[in-house]
Amino acid sequence: MSLKNRSKREAAKKKPQKEIMVLFSREADLDKNRVAITDGFGMEAAESGNSVVIGNENCDVSISILLPSMGEDEKNFIGNQKNAVCGFFSQVQECNEDIKINLCHHIQQTKAYIYIEMEARDSQVKLEDDVDVVRDIMWDVAGAVEGVLIVDQGTVALGIVDEEAVVILDGNGDSDLDAYFPFVLDKNPKFLEACTEKQRARRMKNMKYLFDKGIYVCELPLNQDEDMAVLRSKEEVACRALGLMVVALYSECMLNPEEHMSVEEARKFITKVKDNYGIEKLEEILSPEEFNYIQNDNPDEMTKIQYSWQYENLYVLEWVLGLTEWNDPVELCDVPLMVRNMQEFHSVEDICAKTVMRTPAEILDKADLIYRMDWAAVDARIHRMSGPAGLEHGVVQERHKTLNWMINFGEDEWDDVATPT
Repeated sequence: MSLKNRSKREAAKKKPQKEIMVLFSREADLDKNRVAITDGFGMEAAESGNSVVIGNENCDVSISILLPSMGEDEKNFIGNQKNAVCGFFSQVQECNEDIKINLCHHIQQTKAYIYIEMEARDSQVKLEDDVDVVRDIMWDVAGAVEGVLIVDQGTVALGIVDEEAVVILDGNGDSDLDAYFPFVLDKNPKFLEACTEKQRARRMKNMKYLFDKGIYVCELPLNQDEDMAVLRSKEEVACRALGLMVVALYSECMLNPEEHMSVEEARKFITKVKDNYGIEKLEEILSPEEFNYIQNDNPDEMTKIQYSWQYENLYVLEWVLGLTEWNDPVELCDVPLMVRNMQEFHSVEDICAKTVMRTPAEILDKADLIYRMDWAAVDARIHRMSGPAGLEHGVVQERHKTLNWMINFGEDEWDDVATPT
């Protein structure tokens, strides 16, 4: 059943005497919004003004167009309305999460707020038929201005996709769509004028990859051109990889219900691991915070879990060393494989001699990609949604940290590496 038929059936039950609809429009030009509305109703276009008034023997229809450029009050009001509508849809349960988050991104990107109010002229008037007519017209207007029409007391989002009128999402989690991605990649935004060709190519490749997967990301700063970047050396990578493996193994020994080692037993275990690689002191491969953790006689459970995540960071460094292939961060890495890969070597020198690091271009490409993925994952989490396209936020975050360390982001050492989005 189409929503138009369904809405008529539901409207017949409600018999409204007043109806409110809201259209969020991507069109920032007042005249173009007004013309889209008057064209939709078959009226002559008004030459000026931000309102359109229509009426018949049953009801009055008043349509007002607001733009952020009209003033600070209007700007704040529109922002609040966007947040309120997105807040409602972000809480819808049992729905396609990607449709939900992309609907919210679409609404937040709109440039105009169009308020439609219908009111019956007489308490005896049955308004439902007129509501359906206005709703259908404004549905078409939404297509003309690449907008989203919100109806049924703010609980249903309507739009035009591939020239078809569709329910994007309703409060019950229903949608006419399998996917919703109303965004077009800007191939040459103005800020790229100050960037090198290599930076522009990297940004374009990664943004296209994300858009093709249905992951919306706003424009973000670019990392350095590979001709200027100073990356970590192979020896630094090898030492850091061993340190990550040791601290993760230490945590696993205590967390694994089959092993359930004491702190002292776990220390003895990683001492053997250290010795197998010819490391004299753990301080040679551990960061200060990692070393303090291992020296703590009573680490809490959350700290153990936190350090067990270091396998995800190890995965990135094994990719850098050419020991594994890159997979999108949608699931946890293969922990036994990460450990087996490192067991092929017996020292830092052996790792350096037997591996070939990825090129600076490859490393910077992935650092840029994971930065964008982390933005998308963090944005989803802020709105209490799951990561788009199945992104696993914890995995994304650890990869982001490791790649920022690789490219010397902020020139910080491991414990202080930031992952701003």
